[in-house]
Amino acid sequence: MTGVENFKIVTNITKIKNELKEYDFETRLIRDAESYIAIAGDGEAVYLLYLLLPYQEKFKIHKRLIWKFKTLAYKLKAQPYLVTYDIIAAFYPLHALEDSGKHFILDLEKAQGLMFSFSTIVSEQLQERLTISR
Repeated sequence: MTGVENFKIVTNITKIKNELKEYDFETRLIRDAESYIAIAGDGEAVYLLYLLLPYQEKFKIHKRLIWKFKTLAYKLKAQPYLVTYDIIAAFYPLHALEDSGKHFILDLEKAQGLMFSFSTIVSEQLQERLTISR
């Protein structure tokens, strides 16, 4: 990866973290050799985010990385999401992935109806908390 690509990735990670911070979520990056994963929480809700960077129209991800991601989410009792960043952060559920042999594919054009913003996640979480507290 070139220095320019690395700079864009770091910039987009910072923008995603700042967006989550607007909703009082603390975010930490878990970086391994193959992927960018972030954990975000506000004390009650915990989210595990698989960051798909740099932005592309289609992402090809090894199945073993998604299985590791799902296992980590289960262990942390976190809700897993795929996140891309172009102009805004876009969140996708794991079922937006298409099976393609040894890989999963996230085709952003096909998954457009499954995309949502972090404000949607937060509002659903708050609604769930209010329902439980009654």
